[in-house]
Amino acid sequence: MHHSINRSFEFSNIREHFGSGVSRRSVSVASTAVVPKTLRTSVDLHDRISADLDSECETAEPSQTVQTATAGTRSLASLLPNSRFFSGRDVHFCSIAESAATCEPGQLVVYRIGLDSPEELICDALAHGAAGILTEQILPVPLPQCIVADTDRALAELAAQDSIAENGLRPDQRLLTIGIVGENGKGTTALCLATILRDIPCRVAYQTDLGHSDGITKEVSEQTKLTGASLMDHLSQAADAGAAVSIFELDSNVLRRGGYDQIGLDVLVITSNSSARSDFGPSAVHCALERVRNDGVVVVGNEDRRSKRAISELGLTTLTYGVNISADVSLQTIGVQDGVLTGMIRHEMNSAMMESHLGQGVFTASLAAAAAVGVATNNPLVQIAESLSELRDLPGRCQCIVSDDWNVSQASPRMLLDVAGSPHRMEFILDSLSGQRQSSSPDVISMNPHARAHISNPAKVWCVLSISSGDNEETLARYGRLLETMADHCVLTCEPSSKERFLRLSHCVLDGVDDCAAIRLVADQDRAIAWAAHAASPRDTIVVLGGVDRAAPHTQRQDLQRLQDLMTGLQRQVAGTVAKPVSQTMLKVYQPEG
Repeated sequence: MHHSINRSFEFSNIREHFGSGVSRRSVSVASTAVVPKTLRTSVDLHDRISADLDSECETAEPSQTVQTATAGTRSLASLLPNSRFFSGRDVHFCSIAESAATCEPGQLVVYRIGLDSPEELICDALAHGAAGILTEQILPVPLPQCIVADTDRALAELAAQDSIAENGLRPDQRLLTIGIVGENGKGTTALCLATILRDIPCRVAYQTDLGHSDGITKEVSEQTKLTGASLMDHLSQAADAGAAVSIFELDSNVLRRGGYDQIGLDVLVITSNSSARSDFGPSAVHCALERVRNDGVVVVGNEDRRSKRAISELGLTTLTYGVNISADVSLQTIGVQDGVLTGMIRHEMNSAMMESHLGQGVFTASLAAAAAVGVATNNPLVQIAESLSELRDLPGRCQCIVSDDWNVSQASPRMLLDVAGSPHRMEFILDSLSGQRQSSSPDVISMNPHARAHISNPAKVWCVLSISSGDNEETLARYGRLLETMADHCVLTCEPSSKERFLRLSHCVLDGVDDCAAIRLVADQDRAIAWAAHAASPRDTIVVLGGVDRAAPHTQRQDLQRLQDLMTGLQRQVAGTVAKPVSQTMLKVYQPEG
């Protein structure tokens, strides 16, 4: 359904329903502070409001400088007034070099601890005539050096200053920014939300671990998650491409390190916050809340009391969502049949029916959260429901592997693929599937003879879990407890890169298991999936969790495609060994006498 509506962000109307947003903190004049925006009652998403940037653009001129500024150069002391300098009082540079090896005269070289070799960087910087070095520690080189606490944050601030000089606004002030934080469902929520907003219609940019988009082109790159300067560049490119909205995931570790301190959020979506409280620094949710503008909106689950308490303390406007509970925006599930979720979205006195093929009906919370943001951006429920119904399976998000051959799908077990990555995600997937387990008496008797032979057998859940050397002992033991208590049959394997340590890792998993003989250990992931496929009956469900390299979208897509091809081939192989083509006619045609 495509219709013309006012693409507005009506914060004033939202506050009347969900409470007022009070200013929670004074705005710092430091270079890393985000200047708040004042949004009108009705604002077109393509028109960003100009903010007062005087406090941010004020820079202290250095008292003395060793270098002499030339035309076209920039002063690092003016751009980063809180930094310190060694072998000089300032660095005047023309641009930032991609690397020391490709540096040109007058460019600024960046030294990243742990990534760059200091000896090679010093030699290249001197040989190519670098103007100076941006670093976190002093290097033994007779070049001016700018010492900062974090080079990534400094580069992000430089990128923001470039955007101010070119457009008069920071990149995050040129479009509507929506950040998503939580333990599970960030990428799914982001893509659901992008689907809703694209149907307004407006151009939407997004950044997830499955890929990036600037609103026009989609990219599955080899680059890791965008943070700091790379995220600033992504926002600038999206704004230049005419995008009205930018949606991006917020990494918990990067949040704690301050990797998003140069970004201001108009909307923050909290997907889940069930981790135990830590005594070592703030939580990721608290760090994300600090990035929300004073007039922003936080979309949070109605059962997440800890996050709601933190939001209330900061005086932010809140919009709650929930599944089968009372909330500002709720999703009432009617049922899940053959992987299709039927439900109803409700907001105040309005409601809309919807069907979703996403993730076998598992990601109900992501659908509700995306619907809540759709309501916050003043979209009708009917349009939100139709947009969510159009979204199909996402790679590695409880993805159902289905064969094109009907006989193969009937004679082989159902296979699901999920990237997992944490015990909490594993528990979420298995708990959701347990409520959808097929009954012992199916509504329809299959025409496949092998499938009919297993009608009397109850459907079971097989879990093939891949562990990695990056999991600690506590995490592995928790995996063992979940395997034993939430699955009927368990197969433990590992990622290809962790085969040498599989025996040691598996012992840690067995520490959380009472009956060690109940878990089958297979070091090779492909053989583990193959064993489960041949041992399961056609009415069973095999859930393959983990075993995917999520370092970058490109590598993740490659691993997911490899597993998908493997599972599709196993389905054909299983169907071919247990059910040969039937030569006789299965249906008799009724012919009346005479």
